[in-house]
Amino acid sequence: MPDAALDLTLSAPVHATDAAIGRVENVIIDPHQGKATHLVVREDALPNTLRLVPEKYIASAGPDGVRLNISQQRAAACKPYIQEDYYSPAFFLSLAKAEDVRLPMAPSSWTVEHPTTPAGSVALAGHEPVRATDGKVGRVDGVLTERHTGRVTHLLLRTGHLWGTREVQVPAGLVSGYEDGDVLLSATKAEIGALPDVHAG
Repeated sequence: MPDAALDLTLSAPVHATDAAIGRVENVIIDPHQGKATHLVVREDALPNTLRLVPEKYIASAGPDGVRLNISQQRAAACKPYIQEDYYSPAFFLSLAKAEDVRLPMAPSSWTVEHPTTPAGSVALAGHEPVRATDGKVGRVDGVLTERHTGRVTHLLLRTGHLWGTREVQVPAGLVSGYEDGDVLLSATKAEIGALPDVHAG
């Protein structure tokens, strides 16, 4: 891996300047800019808490995980990735009144959770199916980006089966799109199979 690259492997440990804080849950990619814009970090201290960490806070990323250039306290202040919207009984009563509908019983409150993935972006969670022009070729393991720009240079792709897996770096130029949870490539299975295993030799 080039010195100027960041290896954003999914599930990799994440360290602030003063402590380990969690693991990479998602890498957020803006396909239009071709950049990784955020990491979603699952906190160790509060395992159900996910933080949206901007790419500018990544100091380095490699075999030992991701290192941020901010403190644990500053990382904990990053925006939550899961947003909760609260709907009170009064909200449902006002809807019913506006539609002139009689409710069969008194409504209760609802809390709806949803991710705050920026509009037009894709949240890679790991193991998304990757499809070549002639069929499925593997699953996503992570993303390589340029250190200073955030530009995605390669996707890390795991191919093969449990008894014979390989990890290859697929150039970002071969990614033709993201659709229905799949990553689409403009190359054939044979072309991807000819890429070298990053762990060989």
